[in-house]
Parts: sequence; structure tokens; C-alpha cells
Amino acid sequence: MPATAILRTRIAPRRKARVEKILDQLGMTSTQAVNMFFAQIERRKAIPFSVTLEDNSDIAPPTEHVAKVWGDLDQTDYSHLDKR
Repeated sequence: MPATAILRTRIAPRRKARVEKILDQLGMTSTQAVNMFFAQIERRKAIPFSVTLEDNSDIAPPTEHVAKVWGDLDQTDYSHLDKR
């Protein structure tokens, strides 16, 4: 087995649980998803999606709106999704 490194990160528990459910449906673990993300960064020599301070209102919602939506998602009760 190749040598591996441990990556520790902090994430909201509810977000982690929601994402792990999605990844489970995709047949993946969070470790595999993070490895895919890192592989794309390594391959592209960049984050695999746009991260910018420039005005991209023609292609993306304003940052304040995105922050509000993410904040709303953190406060939303998704317990109904637990029922399979």
C-alpha cells in the first residue's frame, strides 16, 4: 500500500452528514472525494472551479447572495432526507 498522509479539517457536522449521504449514493467515501479534489488541483494547477474577487455577476451570483444561501442551507432542517 502506498504511503499516505493524514489531512485534518474542520467542517460543520450537518454539512458533513449531508455530503456523506450524497457521496454514499454515488458510491464514494469522503476520503475518495477529497482525493479526487486534490487530484484535480494537481492536474490543473488550480482550483477546479472559479474562485475570484472580480465582478463575475454575468456568470455567477454576487458573493453576498451566495454567502446568504450557504448560511440558509446551514440553518435548514434536512432531517426528512434521513428517511430512506
